[in-house]
Amino acid sequence: MRHFESTLAQIAEQLYKTTDVLTAKDLFATHLEGTKIKQEDKKKMIYEMNQQRNIYGVYKYMTNALLKFEGLGVGQKKVA
Repeated sequence: MRHFESTLAQIAEQLYKTTDVLTAKDLFATHLEGTKIKQEDKKKMIYEMNQQRNIYGVYKYMTNALLKFEGLGVGQKKVA
């Protein structure tokens, strides 16, 4: 059985270990550019990440994006 890991999960641990806002934003943007995510979605995600003013905002955005990407966001129906 093959284990699938989302594109955001691949960088989550590294991003959470980063303490510099600009480094974290660059890591996020660089990683997204090399993915199969739709270009329009990439632009929106990078824009939203760049709106974060401090490292805690970056962590919060990453967590929310990861939950949404995994289908675990608030208001999303989970199929049993």
